[in-house]
Amino acid sequence: MKLERVKEPIPLIGHIAFGIIDRGTNVLQVRPFSNCPMSCIFCSVDAGPNSRSRVTEYIVDADHLINWVNYVVDRKIHQVSILIDGVGEPILHPDIVKIVKGIKENRKVFEVAIETHGLPLNERLIKGLANAGLDRINLSLDSLDENKAKYLSGHKGYNVSKILKMIDLALNEGLKIMLTPVWIKGMNDEDIINLVKFGKEKGLSFGIQKYVAHPRGRKVGKEVGWKEFKEFLSKIGEMLDVNLFLSPSQFKVFPDVRLGPVMDVGEKVVGEVVLDGWMKNEVIITARGRVITVVGVSDVPKGISLKVKISRNKDEIYLARLS
Repeated sequence: MKLERVKEPIPLIGHIAFGIIDRGTNVLQVRPFSNCPMSCIFCSVDAGPNSRSRVTEYIVDADHLINWVNYVVDRKIHQVSILIDGVGEPILHPDIVKIVKGIKENRKVFEVAIETHGLPLNERLIKGLANAGLDRINLSLDSLDENKAKYLSGHKGYNVSKILKMIDLALNEGLKIMLTPVWIKGMNDEDIINLVKFGKEKGLSFGIQKYVAHPRGRKVGKEVGWKEFKEFLSKIGEMLDVNLFLSPSQFKVFPDVRLGPVMDVGEKVVGEVVLDGWMKNEVIITARGRVITVVGVSDVPKGISLKVKISRNKDEIYLARLS
């Protein structure tokens, strides 16, 4: 597995694994680091040491990322919420505190949250993030049982007791905590109930996720439909007198302007290879201020120009094939 450094002048819109994802609201997903030390058995993006499909990981230069976030934020109509997440563990970026601080200094940013499984959390990091202006930690803790949590995370060092201590520390530092476990029917049903009980006692919020079997992700258990998922949440909510349904208004999420797309599906463009691809038989090129993943190619050196045809541009995540 190789690590690519993404720095100026490589654009930071266009890829799912790094940079910025704008889905047409005032919430921006910011992805500074793609690698992950865990191999969750249900991982939708096949992350971690057990990955069978990923060949490259990415780390974005902190100043470059902050500049691009400011560029996108300043073009939005509403105040902006930033979610630092990723296809790995974003808080492992060595400059994550600097990134949070730099983003929060933009007066148009009203909230910065970060997604984590909690494994790398420690006292120094939590205090640093709190002092940098972080508002909330979205904690993907899938079970309070030590052995079950180790199994689900695919990491023998996953320590629930330590993570619970980090929750208390974060709360004492003034950070909000949202529990965001993944429900896998028949595997952690009772665990979800216990997490909600725990979260209610601590005054935490909830963003319970439904396991989804993605084409390139890991398959485990049974994927339920949205109706059954909502019924499961309703049952727990009624049992414990907790609202487990999120609404955009709770997070001040509004439709907002997009910067693109700058290329249409079917359009042909010429771009220069700048990075190795995330998956096998891919390379990444730049064109029109965006990065584009070209699939179905291999062993193309950097600096080579390719003519490609755009096959996907949803949310400005671009895929293409040789034209």
